[in-house]
Amino acid sequence: MHILIAVLGAAAAAFWAFTYFTRAAQEGREAFNDVRGMIRGGKWSRKVGQRVIENLTDPREAAAVVLCQIAVYDGPITDRQKAAILGEMRGAFHADEETAEGFYAFARMGLGEINDAANSLKKIVRPIADACSEDEKRQFVEMLARIAQIEGPVSDIQRRLIDGAKLILLPPR
Repeated sequence: MHILIAVLGAAAAAFWAFTYFTRAAQEGREAFNDVRGMIRGGKWSRKVGQRVIENLTDPREAAAVVLCQIAVYDGPITDRQKAAILGEMRGAFHADEETAEGFYAFARMGLGEINDAANSLKKIVRPIADACSEDEKRQFVEMLARIAQIEGPVSDIQRRLIDGAKLILLPPR
């Protein structure tokens, strides 16, 4: 009888140890998954926290954002300003109407993320600085000046944006 009680006691102890270690392994796996989820969440939040227009790679998108920003300084973009911006993009980017509209829509969406593109001008115009020639950069600064003059004389804030873009893209030698 003592042997039977000892065998049952050993079986109970083995069962307890098995469930204890299984539960511990499961909790360890859950803790590992929680840590992995936090790491993934951190990476995702960094991606989400970045503003689209500060991470552009296409100089045409960057130019569209700054062109729309200079027009917004006069208030909501008027039909004349929109037509001029689309015309400038079609001419300078050799884009058709649909492509120019796409750049315009992207720029309007991007401007909705920030208060003022001038605060991030260096980041926004980086693709222009990296990919464009001196003549193209000069042409872009001239485009900004033309858009700024559509609804009247160039304001101080528009002048600062134009000067900032010129200083970044065409630094004095």
